[in-house]
Amino acid sequence: MRLDHSMVVHAHRECHIVFKIGGADIQFGVGAKEYPVTAHSALMINAWEPHYYHYRETEAKTVLLAFYLNPHWLKEVDRRFAGSTHPKFFERPVEVLTPRLARGRDDVLDALGQLEPPNVQDMENLIASIFSEILTLSPPRTLPQLASERVERDYDARIRKIVERMLGDGDVLSRPEDLAASAGLSRAQFFRLFKKSTGLPPALFLSMLKMEASLEKVAQRDISLQDIAFDLGFDTAGNFTRFFVGMQGFAPSKYRKLLEVV
Repeated sequence: MRLDHSMVVHAHRECHIVFKIGGADIQFGVGAKEYPVTAHSALMINAWEPHYYHYRETEAKTVLLAFYLNPHWLKEVDRRFAGSTHPKFFERPVEVLTPRLARGRDDVLDALGQLEPPNVQDMENLIASIFSEILTLSPPRTLPQLASERVERDYDARIRKIVERMLGDGDVLSRPEDLAASAGLSRAQFFRLFKKSTGLPPALFLSMLKMEASLEKVAQRDISLQDIAFDLGFDTAGNFTRFFVGMQGFAPSKYRKLLEVV
């Protein structure tokens, strides 16, 4: 990711880890605070954790390497990652790089830069070695510990039902007002209970689902970006592109080209 513009507040269902590999050091927002991203640190963002980047005109372009981690794959790599979808999985957002972790990051970069990249298994092994080292640096809490961890959330049964339905159906066209009505709640009650239950405002949760659907659809080369925009409820392809860039840091057309290379 080459950052030369701001990224709006957004969240993912997956935890992810970010390395700086070029350009200026930056401050990256996680939750309510900004944290340094340097060549000597790793930024760790929990699942469901809102994060953002505020670009400052005086800063030079920054290049990041970001890993978005599928929880099923992580669990296969190491069972200590079984709780990776928990919003308190990583105890700290920043870890100082060890020499071994820096080597793992550089090995992945070298592999990505080859004309003929390694096979899938070799690439997965390289990535798995990075996260095994992360576990050594910052041992995650066990599933029983995470289950007892207070996340300052109290799931309302009506909100849980709506969230489970939306995660299952991938419903991205609903409006918060419609969801409130389906739950039998006023708009104010719904917004308050949704934030208390999930940690995210309803609009941010819907944006998360819309971004997931965008990535899946853009990966299908036979669908035009304009059709994707309309399918996801955008008036124009330009509005869809602005949404995508604000969330991911690059345009959907570039993402599609990168997938073709891979």
